[in-house]
Amino acid sequence: MDAAALAAWVTSVITGIATGVGSGLGTVASDRISRVARERLGADEESRRVLERFDGDPAAPGAEDDLRARLLAMIEQDPEFAARLRTTAGLPSGPPGSIHQHVHAGRDMKNNVIAIGPVSIRKTPGTITALVVVAVLVLGFAINGVVSLVDSDNSPASGVPWGVGAAPGSDGDGVDPGAGGGQNKAAAVRDVALAKAIAPDLQSMPSGWGLKEGPVISDACTSDCQGGLYTGGVGMADSSGDTQVAFNYRTFDTVENAKAAYQRYVDNAGGTVNESRAAMSLAQVGDSSIAYSSRQYTGSEYLYKGFVYLRVGTVYGQVVYNTGYKDLDTQKLATFARLLVDRAQQAQNGQMPSARATR
Repeated sequence: MDAAALAAWVTSVITGIATGVGSGLGTVASDRISRVARERLGADEESRRVLERFDGDPAAPGAEDDLRARLLAMIEQDPEFAARLRTTAGLPSGPPGSIHQHVHAGRDMKNNVIAIGPVSIRKTPGTITALVVVAVLVLGFAINGVVSLVDSDNSPASGVPWGVGAAPGSDGDGVDPGAGGGQNKAAAVRDVALAKAIAPDLQSMPSGWGLKEGPVISDACTSDCQGGLYTGGVGMADSSGDTQVAFNYRTFDTVENAKAAYQRYVDNAGGTVNESRAAMSLAQVGDSSIAYSSRQYTGSEYLYKGFVYLRVGTVYGQVVYNTGYKDLDTQKLATFARLLVDRAQQAQNGQMPSARATR
């Protein structure tokens, strides 16, 4: 795959996310590739201006072409960046060998979208050359195990955030905070890419976990979220499908509004759930947090769940950990809560979230 094809394909991924066309490669996979590209584009002023123009209006004349041109220049000038893109995409980091793969593009190309099996990309002059690359990536992501696990029958934790669906009712422990550092900020997360990336992805989860639902992001806000900017969430499940975790969060314009949201949900937590839920002792995460455990009797056995309500700076979050018939693992619940906190903090620091759970 040459530099032009790689630049064209990465541009199509970024455009698909921005316009809602999407990519059949899977949301997590697309976001991971977009994140690598955006981090590099934000490293110099000229590229940042091109990206900001594109984000302002992806359909503006020349916006996509300029983005592709900048990516091509960076790929040609920065071999490490090019290798990182290829590695993230599941492709060989060096020159590829011979690849024999049949690609069939159907005649139905509505809305300037080309469908190749489960994959959709925008039909632009620069993306036609990337079709073979996309076919290879489909195979690569299948091998890498990006999976979606079906619902189980034991009251799964939902990965759909409350603002999009129904309403909800020690430092670094088990988490690698990733690159960065310096002074933590309590800044409003107004960039949709940063807000969406707060949701943990498969790379940030321990081995053996797969995508169950989402991730989703929305700027819709009802009367109960004054100052709310974005609502996001994602659901994960382990290889058995019986143990699940949902990460839900909302970004706010000010710390005060995030505090108000946190207090509102904490105040209602005890009164809006059945009496099986009880407060439990769990090390504080973020600026404020409170944890609950619950068990529900099915007539023969108990189902167990853990809940953490938390706030870090301008972000309010919830972690729901469902272990089914297995006893609640409070250490893992704390690890998942810390993971959400660290990724929310990185977003507020202006960094693309990269924190990972180490166990």
